[in-house]
Amino acid sequence: MIGISSILTAGSLTGIAILALKSGIGCGLSGLKYREILGFAGVYAIAAFIMGIIAGSISPDLSDQILAIGLLMHIIIAFGLVYFGIKTKKNWIANRRDISRKTFLWLSLPCPACLTATFLACLVLTDVTEIGGAGVGVVTGIIFFAGITGSALCISWTASRLNRKNPSTLGNIMILLGLFYLLCPLIIPAYIESKNVPEISVIINSGDIITGMMILCIPVLSGYLIRKMTH
Repeated sequence: MIGISSILTAGSLTGIAILALKSGIGCGLSGLKYREILGFAGVYAIAAFIMGIIAGSISPDLSDQILAIGLLMHIIIAFGLVYFGIKTKKNWIANRRDISRKTFLWLSLPCPACLTATFLACLVLTDVTEIGGAGVGVVTGIIFFAGITGSALCISWTASRLNRKNPSTLGNIMILLGLFYLLCPLIIPAYIESKNVPEISVIINSGDIITGMMILCIPVLSGYLIRKMTH
């Protein structure tokens, strides 16, 4: 049996790892040097540590205001990713001009949207675990540093082997993530409203979760098989 606290903890840590992977993709596909990748990872680690300390000492009322501001920044970053992703891809395909060392910053820098998401994850971790704000900051900082460095090097090596390390690939990923970011205006307000719901004890069976995931995979596999048969 899995408690709701364990699920929230695992989900928050997974979200932090996904943010690290996002930045690693930008660093890996933009052709940065090893020292530059370590610099980006270090900046994220420091920012995560600060977010953890803030999340452990901030008042609930002020946290709602920060999340509301972050919601606006998510929308701005989303449109920026889509616009500069298209621009990066277009410049490379049309003119063979590489502008990825500038545009990748929308994907890899610790932007306000990512800092807000990091703060949200740290806030959840401090609520559901017995670790203090500084401890949460250390954990998230380590995840960011290791995740960004490891994913950037792996993505750079893999893309080079597959001959996909070019601005066009980076542009496609920026567009995809930009569209995904547009979902954030639906997620963050739902979290804010959920804090006003009376706390209840929920026990979730891991078998039910696996069964539900298998059911969700049925239409995906069906679409894949149909596409293979028609082509």
